[in-house]
Amino acid sequence: MAGRLRLIEQEPQVRHAFSLSRVVDAGTCDEWHDLLGVLRVPVDRLAPDKLCDQLRPWALATLAAGGYGFGRYYACYSTLDEDDEPDKAIADEDIDWSGTAVLIPAEPPVGR
Repeated sequence: MAGRLRLIEQEPQVRHAFSLSRVVDAGTCDEWHDLLGVLRVPVDRLAPDKLCDQLRPWALATLAAGGYGFGRYYACYSTLDEDDEPDKAIADEDIDWSGTAVLIPAEPPVGR
């Protein structure tokens, strides 16, 4: 079989990304997500979940650098569909943002 070329069909490569959305009308039945941006990330095919712990730091740095105002934001590490839109979530975070820092829920007073 010398000289014969054999083609091997490759599976399409799964693409991964971090995305950030503003949650509009948070906590209501009309809640929806306004996609602010998507950042493709290189992934080890054998261990795609290795990037999960980098999602929150990336989202907080993006919020701080972007001058985003008060509100609820949704960060997601996911695969991308054919239109480069977030598809299947691997990890996600809801972030309540003051405009400069993460808002942390107040603890109830002691004894209540």
